Amino acid sequence: MIRLLELYPDHLNLNGDRANFTVLQRRLEWAGIDVELFTHRPAQPLPTTAPDFVMLGHGSVAAWRQIYADLTRIAPTLQTWVEGSTQMLAVSSGFAALHGLTSKLPEQVQRVPRESKFVIADDSGESVVGYKNTDLDLPDFARFGNLIGTVLHGPVFAKNEALAQSVLMRMPISSSDQALLENLKKPEISDYAKKASALASELASE
Repeated sequence: MIRLLELYPDHLNLNGDRANFTVLQRRLEWAGIDVELFTHRPAQPLPTTAPDFVMLGHGSVAAWRQIYADLTRIAPTLQTWVEGSTQMLAVSSGFAALHGLTSKLPEQVQRVPRESKFVIADDSGESVVGYKNTDLDLPDFARFGNLIGTVLHGPVFAKNEALAQSVLMRMPISSSDQALLENLKKPEISDYAKKASALASELASE
């Protein structure tokens, strides 16, 4: 059983970033792997067992006014999980909000002139494409142990199959299930992802 947790789903989907969560869910289900889904909303308790993946999306200033205090409350638990085996994706303002709440990241994020463009980032030699639209001084894409931080929207897992696959392959699944994920064939999905990635790469190079 793979456990996926989404934080503040009612607040953090400003640029469709919740679809990152859905991409992982669907690929696991296509491979026949049991998935248990959790959501966390303000004032609710977190799951008592550490999930295998946590999603923290991007939201408006108004949304963060409603949830930031709660994120501060649960941040120590999130850090403990990520320092264990839990993987986490934090997007744009979600990435920024973790600064000062986890020892993995600096205390503050500076504001810079806004950039709105398609970009190609690097993930250990692999290209990651997406749309950057931010005035936050954050890396386009970076790993901090089990934490992935990015300002790329899209969602990034839908445009980058290899990235989504790398996250899945780090989950605690059997060798036989890993083989199922490796051999997963959804031609229509793969074709869409390749076309989206190619288009984003073309726009980023202009």
